[in-house]
Amino acid sequence: MASSNNSNSNGRGGRIQRPNDQTQAKICQYKLVLLGESAVGKSSLVLRFVRGQFHEYQESTIGAAFITQTVCLDDVTIRFEIWDTAGQERYHTLAPMYYRNAQAAIIVYDITNQDTFGRAKSWVKELQRMAPPNIVIALAGNKADLPASRRCVEYSEGEAYAEEHGLLFMETSAKTAMNVNEIFVEIAKKLPKKEGSLDVSVDA
Repeated sequence: MASSNNSNSNGRGGRIQRPNDQTQAKICQYKLVLLGESAVGKSSLVLRFVRGQFHEYQESTIGAAFITQTVCLDDVTIRFEIWDTAGQERYHTLAPMYYRNAQAAIIVYDITNQDTFGRAKSWVKELQRMAPPNIVIALAGNKADLPASRRCVEYSEGEAYAEEHGLLFMETSAKTAMNVNEIFVEIAKKLPKKEGSLDVSVDA
């Protein structure tokens, strides 16, 4: 299991709020959904972000998993209501229930698997067509810790696609914690800072 020491801070002007930390006066709550093919590391990114942990063998998500975590930005605390969706094709029809009313999304692909990048592009198109118009979308090229010889999607390819479609973009590694906190912090910075709670329930 990787050390969780580096999960409590980041270099982008934000920090992760742990349960025992002093909360700040203004709290904004947002629904965030993770989308992507099975085994790209969505659940591992969430586990690293929320608990500072990494499990080499992570069980596949069934349907979706729900968890919360907060990020502190100057005078505001951002509370993310995170929906980690299953990547298997049989669960695809359930996805709209989870990204409906979402204010943010992270679409994840595996840099060693070109097919997952193609699937990520499909998710981008679906969100831009079906999700709320002001949704903040980030594209994450995960498993960046793997050897360069295994890479199938170049950094420049992901960056160019993200720039063309107005997405945040980072390559990440749930295993080493590379850019995991940072991608959530950058999303938090782009969200409107309106205090209050949002209904994050999933429609039947």
